[in-house]
Amino acid sequence: MKQKILVIDDDRDLRDFLQQAFSAAGFQAETVDRGAIGLRKLLTDDFQLVLIDLNMPEISGPNICRALRKHDNTRDLPVVMVTSIFHSPEQIAEAKEDYGADDFLLKPFTGQDLQRLLERFFTADGEAKKDPTPKIQPLFDYTIPLQLQQLYREKATGLLHLQRGEAKKIIYIKDGYPIFARSNVLSECLGRMLVKEGVITQVDCDQSVERSTESGRLQGTVLIEMGLLTPHEVREALIRQVTNKLLSTFAWKNGTYQFVPGKDFKKNVTQIKLTPAAIIMEGISLHWGGKQLDDFLYPFNEDYLKQSGNPLYRFQDIQLSKRGETIFNSCKGVKTLGSILEQHPLARREIQKILSALIISEMLERSTTPASGVIDDVPDDARTELIDEKLRHKILGDYKRIMDSDYFEALGLGRQCGPGDARKAYYHLAKEYHPDRFLGSDLSNEMRTKINEMFQYITQAYTVLSDADRCSEYLDELVNGPKKSIDISQVIEAETCYQEGTALLKVRRYKAASKALQRAIELSPGESEYMTYFALALFKSAPEQTEVQNRAMEVLLTSREINPGFDLTHLYLGQVYQAQGKERQAEKSFEMAVQANPSCTEALRELRLMNLRREQAPQSKGMFKKFMKKKD
Repeated sequence: MKQKILVIDDDRDLRDFLQQAFSAAGFQAETVDRGAIGLRKLLTDDFQLVLIDLNMPEISGPNICRALRKHDNTRDLPVVMVTSIFHSPEQIAEAKEDYGADDFLLKPFTGQDLQRLLERFFTADGEAKKDPTPKIQPLFDYTIPLQLQQLYREKATGLLHLQRGEAKKIIYIKDGYPIFARSNVLSECLGRMLVKEGVITQVDCDQSVERSTESGRLQGTVLIEMGLLTPHEVREALIRQVTNKLLSTFAWKNGTYQFVPGKDFKKNVTQIKLTPAAIIMEGISLHWGGKQLDDFLYPFNEDYLKQSGNPLYRFQDIQLSKRGETIFNSCKGVKTLGSILEQHPLARREIQKILSALIISEMLERSTTPASGVIDDVPDDARTELIDEKLRHKILGDYKRIMDSDYFEALGLGRQCGPGDARKAYYHLAKEYHPDRFLGSDLSNEMRTKINEMFQYITQAYTVLSDADRCSEYLDELVNGPKKSIDISQVIEAETCYQEGTALLKVRRYKAASKALQRAIELSPGESEYMTYFALALFKSAPEQTEVQNRAMEVLLTSREINPGFDLTHLYLGQVYQAQGKERQAEKSFEMAVQANPSCTEALRELRLMNLRREQAPQSKGMFKKFMKKKD
């Protein structure tokens, strides 16, 4: 397929020349004479390169480029500015920083100049080149929400670096979800936030900082010891702090950003449990003003809006208000964005915020033509009850039923069903098992993997059964060929061993418990909860043996790496450290257990005992007093 190049220039002769030159080189070239037309074309179509005249009427070249950098699908599009005014290397660098141009083409230019230009952006086979190194890119009005949605779409893991002036922030992204944020902005530190909220006084804040500095402990732990906050209040405050650090970036209209992919980063952090869609909705509601909303929505004013046909996006947990739900449910592809806003003149700004968030999070799709059919409403009764043990058994049961079924059985349909039946059944299941529904449930990675497998399997089932030809082929395969079947006997056996092991732990049969739990790990190696309880049973079976301590610690550290949010892993690790006489490491582990679960009473008790021992210990007289005593 030919790569597409768009030329935006009001000079007809130049447009014709460039179209002929690019076509002769094997590219599909299109031209327009107005910036507004070109901008709309770029936002609705797929191009691999655009050349823009610097001094366009109506909308200048730099403003077109700025607009492209604000939208997700054109943010990385190579942009070449065409100009007859010489630009020095310093001016080109400033232009790249200012409005995001990738290169300049100086008029008059030759065929060799065009050839060099094409060689920069395309391979010898005519394919677009990709830069493997993460680029530091300019940040614009809409960068933050668009970048968050892109990372969610890609299920990316890594660090999003943001900088505006002296302010620096790092957003931790795991599997597409923002989970933590760091900041060097002093006003965003925990103590100052609590003072601003009126939770503690400035004197309390200063004292807690002093004690934290002296002892090396976390400020939250110190605030608990001072009796100013309960563990639950510290936990909630830390979540508010991280959330506010992230949301405040929606007010940034300039600066730079860079996403650095990675598989590993600091695990012992207070993770927020918000979906990207919910963060986008809240950030826009708090920080986007009228001009920002008008500018973002203007290109889509004549587009028809309808709910996404992809359940991965349609059923995101965005936490809409009642008005937001009404607006979302009304988007059936028969109303334009402009007409929806006209229906709500008194609530225009609120509706603009809702629509901006829904469009960016891809819960709404845009089309230049009205929809020919309307998708039936999906019932809202598919809610998942997030109760740990009940949820575990429900997921395992549904996993066994769905993954061991053919496509018809997986969707709960008879073999004579039609495409409409398949759609309704699929939407119901897709909503129930959308990954966002389990974000706050503290499930292990393995359980989340099972949910993703189910979601993908029912999606594949719907893809086949909603197409008449593919459905017929599949039905024929079922009748005349082997039935799709996945053996998950190991999963069920592993769960049985786990239940047996935890039961033996309760009656202090530690060796038998460790044997059962070790078998569970052999059957299901990625389940961190199995590892944690196995390490406990192993440690309890011989708590004074160094070899056993080291083995238990190794397993616990592996479990912590897989699931840092499980409080018992930190608790048991602290107990092992205590047995080894490593008080500082033990205290740190107990602190992390309380951060993961403020109700972890065992960890709180250990921290209080440590603090009590610290207070009762004789104070050092210092080197000067020792010297004076020796002299006397």
